[in-house]
Amino acid sequence: MGLRRIIKNYLYRNKFKIKQNEIKDNLEKQSIFISGANSGIGFALAKKFVEFDNKVLATYNQNNDNLIELKGKNLEIFQCDQTNINNVKNLRNFVKNKSINVIINNAGIWGGEKQNFNNIDYKNLEKALYVNAISIIKISEIIINYAKVDSLKSIINISSLYASTEHNTTGTNYIYKGSKNLMNSFSKNLSIDLKNKYGINVFSVCPGSVKTKMNPDGTLDIDQAALNIINLLKSSSDLNGKFVDLKKNILTW
Repeated sequence: MGLRRIIKNYLYRNKFKIKQNEIKDNLEKQSIFISGANSGIGFALAKKFVEFDNKVLATYNQNNDNLIELKGKNLEIFQCDQTNINNVKNLRNFVKNKSINVIINNAGIWGGEKQNFNNIDYKNLEKALYVNAISIIKISEIIINYAKVDSLKSIINISSLYASTEHNTTGTNYIYKGSKNLMNSFSKNLSIDLKNKYGINVFSVCPGSVKTKMNPDGTLDIDQAALNIINLLKSSSDLNGKFVDLKKNILTW
């Protein structure tokens, strides 16, 4: 790695430095629902919320090894394969009559290698549409209708700069870009409907270049990304209906 790249990465990481104790001390104790929470940003969020003495309801697709190690009085876990809407419906029993104050729709899939024009895996496209976009509507419906009445206050949808139509200057990656773009569209719709009817704030967040299994070349540590996302909660009412980065800068749809 060249010196210029090293300096650039250092400055990028430094921009998102945030003190854990400040976040913990200023965070209202709440009950948080996190999808796709066994790895990456989802697991980092679950871990931090549990450390901060919040109640966490976490879902996973197949593996739950990380969550099992974290499991305790403040964590409940549930298997949910979001590629199938009927599996998402099974969340009803998991959330029934529980107080859920925040939903973090973190579950996401890349969509495989075949996602360029003339070489698209349409089965993977369908799966990605369910996981990355459609499920955020269904999860919202289920929690509003089956969890404790009027407990839900905020919904954070973990997005990507790839979701932005304006920032798309390269084409390709139809599955991931298209499904995340649709997620942003649904997020905007929900921000209007749920705010008007229930007073719930909904916004999309681009976490930037985070080092995860999906993005092994990422720059930002997942724990730092998680702390920055948690910090956004105190600004939920101001961010309703917006697409923002970790520093609350408005991104174009």
